[in-house]
Order: sequence, then structure tokens, then C-alpha cells
Amino acid sequence: MKKFISIYSSLLVCFALLSMCFLFGCSSVDSKPSADEKNESENTSQSINLNEDVILPKVNVKSTNLAKEFKNLNLNNFTIVNAIGNTYYGYKSTYSDGGINDEFMLIESKSGKEIRLNTPQNITNWSVGSGSMVVLKDKYLYEWKSYTSEFSEDTAHDVKLTRIDVENGTIEIVDELECSNPLIYMCQINDTEFLSYSITQGPSDKTEYAVISTAWIYDINGEKKEIINERYENDVSWTDSEGILIERFAVKDGELFGLGRRLISGKYQFFLYHYDKSGKLMNEEALIGFENIIGSEQMLELHLMEDYIAFRTYESLTNYICKKTQNGIDLVMKGADRQVQYAVTNKYIFFIESNVNVYSGEIEQNDYPLYIIDIQNNKIYATNFSVPLKDPYFVNIQPLSNESLLITYCDNGAYDPLKIKQFVIDEDTVYNVTEKLY
Repeated sequence: MKKFISIYSSLLVCFALLSMCFLFGCSSVDSKPSADEKNESENTSQSINLNEDVILPKVNVKSTNLAKEFKNLNLNNFTIVNAIGNTYYGYKSTYSDGGINDEFMLIESKSGKEIRLNTPQNITNWSVGSGSMVVLKDKYLYEWKSYTSEFSEDTAHDVKLTRIDVENGTIEIVDELECSNPLIYMCQINDTEFLSYSITQGPSDKTEYAVISTAWIYDINGEKKEIINERYENDVSWTDSEGILIERFAVKDGELFGLGRRLISGKYQFFLYHYDKSGKLMNEEALIGFENIIGSEQMLELHLMEDYIAFRTYESLTNYICKKTQNGIDLVMKGADRQVQYAVTNKYIFFIESNVNVYSGEIEQNDYPLYIIDIQNNKIYATNFSVPLKDPYFVNIQPLSNESLLITYCDNGAYDPLKIKQFVIDEDTVYNVTEKLY
């Protein structure tokens, strides 16, 4: 299965933006802070200017270079997307007459053996995906993809749930849906189950349309059960919305949570909803001050770990890490336009500021430490991160499903997908290093 990298990287963002405008529009979620809300934001106890593009915690940087603990991977123009046990899933880039061509495949991490994907004949090239995936039993990788090429508000998208068997590279379709929104998201619950959810429009006799938040639980065989179907209605003329809007779901310690906003007395407030696996709403928690941080933007992804909330927005691709406190939500990190990127593993949240100016593409000759939040001990560390490359060009930081961390750079101060350098570290190594240093 082949895709061009420009399509692979840009369609997700473009279609995500279009989908959110299509779903929410201006009538459903129009949460620009009022003058009073802006004043509340400026007077928070955090003493942080929330309008700054980059906000980092004030932590002393340790002199030890954690980059020395990372293993340098040499996989011959192969870009890792995820890990399935000891096998990597991703794409191999090569030059062609049309530009850079990407072929998706599997590679064994120890031997470097390439495993071609066995794609069914009835699957054509996919057009867009949500970017979320889950791995069960270190054998199967699940991902929703849309196989509809036409993009319009009236399109009924052909969305398929695919499963890759790492042992033989076989791809099979385990479920198919016709959806108005081609983006379906996933969260792993345990080693045999995962949550899938979508946000779509529905008919309404009160306003232009309702927003429907639907969630299913799938088992390892692809059998599903719908557990949540929340309905939300709102209009610019209303002072109070009706129903529950779940903008993003997340799984924390095997428990299901949804995060969304409601219009109450003319102001938008955010709530965290706790569901059991049958879909019963156990409780809801008001996230005081969250509206001052996110403003009118929508969430692209959501992670919950202990008292920490990590998320990325659609409109500006801004990354945030927040923390719940007795006084409300405190901002820990902000990186507008992905100037600061984060990765969440089982025990840690990592984040690092890019050494590349996102507006000019030029390398910034500064020190950019790697920050580590120890979730269980509630500590934030910062350590030097001097990458052993000539003018390293930061590309990405991401977690893999085997609880390791992957950081990608290019050499010689420029982005080239055929010359990427990938560094990986596992959680046990991070634990051993932080225990000695701190």
C-alpha cells in the first residue's frame, strides 16, 4: 500500500479542521471568552500570560545528557508509526518521478527484516484517517480509515476498521461504517478491548442540527457494543445548551472518561464525564478554569494521567499540559503551532521545545532540554538533550505502544524524510536514570 508523504501528513490536519467546522459550526460551539472571562484569566493564581506562544515550567535543568541513553535506530529510510511487540509498523520512503513515495510495511526491530503487508483486493488506497490506533496482545494493530475520495458535507464516508496481523502482515477488515464524519478515534482499554468513538451531526427540531457523540467497545475479534450515545443541542440565541457534548474520550486506568463543554447562563464551562463500561454515567466533574486555557478551540486529541490533562487543538495545533488542583486547572506547558511537542507513556509525560523555527524553518541555536513529568511521584524534571548529530533538525516525539519513547531528527539542519534519524528509549531506562539523578 503506497501513499505520498505530503498526503499522509497533511490530509489528517485539513480534514480534521473541515470536520470540526462541519460538526460544530458557529452555532454549536462559539466560546470566545467574554471581557469578564478574559479578566478572570489574567487574574489566575498561576501568574502566567496565557497568550504567550510558549510556556514551560520553571525547573532547574540537570547537566546529565539523557540523549546518551537513547538507542539510535538505523532502519534504512523507514519511518516508525507504532510498535507491535518487537515489530515496527511504518512506511519506507523512496524517490520517484512524482516525488517521495511511501510504502507501508512492518520491520522486525532486532533483525531488520521487512514484512510486506498483504492487502485484500477489495481495499483501495485510503484517503484519510484519525491518526489514532491501538495494539492488542502485541499481535494486532487496529486503525480506522476512510476509503472515500470525495470531500463534501453531503458525503457518506466509507470508513473501515482494519486489523494488521504482525505475524504475517495480513490486513483484514473487521468492521465497516457509513458516516458523515470520516474520523473515528480509538482508545485502548486493556489488552483485549478498545473504545472507538465518533462525533457526527444529527437532526434537530430545535436548532440547525444536533451533535451526536457515539462510543463503542470492541473486543479483539472486532465484535462491538454501542455503550454511549449523547445528544447535544445549542444555538447562538440560547443561554443554556441542552444535553451532553463529548468532544474527546480518553481511558485512564481502564476507566472511560469524556471531556466536553456546555453553555450555562451564557458562558461555556467544561466538564469531565466518568462512564462505566456499560455506558452508565457515574459522575461528572467541572473543570474550573479550563475554558480560559483552551478558549474557542477544539481538541484534536486528549490524554488523562492521574491529575494531568494533555491535549492538542485543531485550529492552531497548540499542545497543552494542564493539571487539576483544588483551585481549578493550572497550565503546565503550552506550545503554539507545535513549538513544544509532548508524548505520553504509562508512567511519564515527556515534552520538548522544537529547535526549528516553525515559521521560517530555520534551526535555532539554543539549548532545548527534555522535560519529564513523573506522573506517579508528581515531579517535573528537565535534563540536557544534546543529540549526537550535526545541526539536528527536530521532527517529532511520540510514544509507542510498547511503552517506549521515540524521538525523530534529521541531520545537517534540514528536513529530509529519506535522511531521518530515530532514537528510542524504554520506560525502564528512564526510571533507572531519573532514580539516580534525582
